[in-house]
Amino acid sequence: MNNLAQESKLHFSIVIPVYNEEKMIRSVLEDLRRDLNAEGLAGCYEIVCVNDASKDRSGEILRNIDFIRLQEHKINRGYGAALKTGIRAASNETVIIMDSDGQHLAEDIPKLLNHYEAGAMVVGARGITQTQSKRILGKVVLHALAKFLFHYDIKDLNSGFRIFGRRDAMRYFHVCSDRFSFTTSQTLAYLSDEKPIVYFPINIQPRQEGKSMVNMKAGFRAILKVLQMGMIFKPLRVLLPLVFFFLSLTMVSLGRDLITFNMTDTTLTLFIATVMLFVFALLSDQISTVRREMWSMREKENGCL
Repeated sequence: MNNLAQESKLHFSIVIPVYNEEKMIRSVLEDLRRDLNAEGLAGCYEIVCVNDASKDRSGEILRNIDFIRLQEHKINRGYGAALKTGIRAASNETVIIMDSDGQHLAEDIPKLLNHYEAGAMVVGARGITQTQSKRILGKVVLHALAKFLFHYDIKDLNSGFRIFGRRDAMRYFHVCSDRFSFTTSQTLAYLSDEKPIVYFPINIQPRQEGKSMVNMKAGFRAILKVLQMGMIFKPLRVLLPLVFFFLSLTMVSLGRDLITFNMTDTTLTLFIATVMLFVFALLSDQISTVRREMWSMREKENGCL
């Protein structure tokens, strides 16, 4: 990998969102630069840090590091918003995102580069055993829901260590979350447009300082975001199970009514609800199709495709 960048003339930007990481951020950035330069990548990359209105000394520390490009938010806007700011500010078309807490290893960046091709996305996939035990259940539920809705075996739905094209990513900014679900929604948007996603296994370092901002509330938001992305891109897969559920209730209620020779209001209500939900599912699918066609036409007119 020592001459990879020189041989392929690949230049890339590394975008790192930062929020309250005063104890780690300087060492993370210095280690990152040292390891990349040791790989022969000196001069082939830039590091873009986004200080998301940190309440500690992170901003002050970042302002005194001369080998990075710094973007700052005056108010805290969230992980996804910080990534969007950094990606927009990036000078290179090829973008790598990684976390600021030292969990991602610079030695894995050459692997990302080796697997990357324009138009695709390469994701460093963590094993389930590397997930904190209190998050495993939520992670399993989230992955199962995304796999069902998007019909794809996603190795790591929300890994924050990945490489992609800057313009490709910006196409989906309007549907990507401004919070921790940014990577989740980005993955699902790529899958919906049948863009290739390559996964390779990585190891992550345990957090040495500070604490993770990911909590139960963030997990609930992630599940809602998966459902929202499903309604945008795959509404039938979200709504048809509900249609069949209400249809089953209708049939059970109708069977009971036939036995007692008495048509009840419950049966009629369930039947009407089933029909309305089915019509809503069909309309949602048509709206999704038309919206995506209009989206593609607008991008062609703007020269984005």
